[in-house]
Amino acid sequence: MLMSTVVAVALGVVPVSSDPAIVTADTDFSSRIGRYTQRIDRRGTTHLRGADSNGRSYELVMDRSGNVEASVGEQVVSFRVTQGA
Repeated sequence: MLMSTVVAVALGVVPVSSDPAIVTADTDFSSRIGRYTQRIDRRGTTHLRGADSNGRSYELVMDRSGNVEASVGEQVVSFRVTQGA
């Protein structure tokens, strides 16, 4: 469920403020994030490509440190994923 939550944040389905407080999501977002393909390269970088329920295409890259860069339609989103306590 981690990757679907990362995609949901990139798509704006899960609201995230600039406050670095812990954000958790325990909802199934699969109907809103649509279908995606996922692959992991030799460096451990995760690559996703898909389309949301509104037909917006997205591409997402997350490195091993949790840095995420995503293009969603014409928007570019970046954030960092960390593991909660």
